[in-house]
Amino acid sequence: MKLTVQDVLQFASLKEASVLTKRQGLQNEVSGVMIVEASDIENWAREGELLLSSFFALQDLSPIEVKTFFKKMHQLKLSGLIIKVDRLVEQIPDLILQACTQYSIPLIKIPKETKYEPILLEVMGTLMNNNVILLEKYYALQNQFTKMALTEPQLIDILFVLKELIQKPVSLKNTLKEQWISTDPIFDDAVIKDTVPLNKKKYMNYDYIKRHVSYKHIEDQQFFTQLVVHIPNLEFNSFELIIHEMNSPIPHEDYMAIENTVSFLQMELLKQYAVSQNNLNYKNNIIYDLLNNRMENKEEIKEKIRSLQLTESPSYRVIICKYSNLISTQKQLSKPANTFAAFFSEEIKRKWQHCVYLIRDNKVVFIVDTKDENDNQIKEKLKQVSSLIKSNLGLNKLKLAISFSSVDDLFHLSDLYKEANDTQKIIELFGETEAVYSYQDIGIYQLFSESTNIKQFIKYIPVPLLELEENHSDLIETLKVFLDTNQNYKTTAAILFVHPKTVRYRIDKIKKLTTINFSNAEQLLQLNIGLRILKLVSHQKIN
Repeated sequence: MKLTVQDVLQFASLKEASVLTKRQGLQNEVSGVMIVEASDIENWAREGELLLSSFFALQDLSPIEVKTFFKKMHQLKLSGLIIKVDRLVEQIPDLILQACTQYSIPLIKIPKETKYEPILLEVMGTLMNNNVILLEKYYALQNQFTKMALTEPQLIDILFVLKELIQKPVSLKNTLKEQWISTDPIFDDAVIKDTVPLNKKKYMNYDYIKRHVSYKHIEDQQFFTQLVVHIPNLEFNSFELIIHEMNSPIPHEDYMAIENTVSFLQMELLKQYAVSQNNLNYKNNIIYDLLNNRMENKEEIKEKIRSLQLTESPSYRVIICKYSNLISTQKQLSKPANTFAAFFSEEIKRKWQHCVYLIRDNKVVFIVDTKDENDNQIKEKLKQVSSLIKSNLGLNKLKLAISFSSVDDLFHLSDLYKEANDTQKIIELFGETEAVYSYQDIGIYQLFSESTNIKQFIKYIPVPLLELEENHSDLIETLKVFLDTNQNYKTTAAILFVHPKTVRYRIDKIKKLTTINFSNAEQLLQLNIGLRILKLVSHQKIN
């Protein structure tokens, strides 16, 4: 229970007291009472204390020192000052009255007949009684939540308990999925005007913020207040507990109920997370087996499809999103990149209702029913999702290579997975770190990816190119870029970060070493195909 200066003035021990500063600071909270024996209050006073003085401690202070004393009272957030009028001072000096008025410090005068002891006893006795009440309330709260824990409550049950305790509507928001659980759903749809962090006080262990909002479903469009506390959680989940104050601030003692609720919600959310992780691991194993054709027969495939709640539609595709961050290494991706995977997956699920996914290392593999959508429509959706998530998370440097297969039913998932994987390999092979490709897009490379022995294609590489690779392999990259840029020396130099004269020297050297005719369109076509086969062969050797 909060004890204010106004409450203290109602005590019998202060029946002869008078307030000299009108109503300034009368709602200040009183946390204790202390007799002033010296002006060094910064050494012993605590926030919220009410000071008693016979003016003895202040009588020798200069006007500047008096002002400094009251400035320190204001900075220390002391609740007020009671001065006894006696033989030392018959009237309180105007300087003190002015200082109290300036700093909104309640100045209370008591006659010399009033004794300190009854004031001290009444203030401290009330505070002790209040502490006992708070302790009993805390004990009751603990018992209530402990009993609830044994019943395995739903999250909404916990929110209704808090609503009953504090008499305010309550919501729990998953900020990742934009999902709400509310005692009063009418307050879910709000427009935020501003947000202000709150300084931690007694009974506040978590981080709180205050929001000014307007509610779309409330006709009165004035701004209301929300008290919001973030619930610490694991991994990518992000939850907020929102108390809709409706411009009636939460009493300080109710923070105990909120703190207990946050702790309890945190435990329940962690339990749910553990269960979801078990389910996710189970689903991941099923998806992995389906993609890699590890099922015994068609009946087993059907059983697994049903367990994933997928339909036997003929329009499924496999989509692979491979992501990398320039800052991270191959062995360990940065945390923002991993966060991206979770957000990306949630957004894909919004685009396609029948969808399951598997997150492995630095890629996400989706099994999606794209219905009658064509390649271009799928590309557009994937680009929208990629752009949206990267922008929202501030991950503009994150590189994405997205590939997807042709269409088939779930009994041919392993074939679809191979198509998407082969497309990824072609994207990676030719340095497309930011691309969206379908299996159809890789065209002639389908022949190479479908072959179990790429070396058989060496016979299609022109002899001059093979000789150049064997004796002067350092010139191969220059030749490829030169042909890719339509034999433009300046553009080739820019791509290779060398001088155009260097490019010209290298091309002249190639002409001398080989029989390549750079004016023969047919020969240039053979060279372009040969360069790509050569790269595929080299890539296979590395892997």
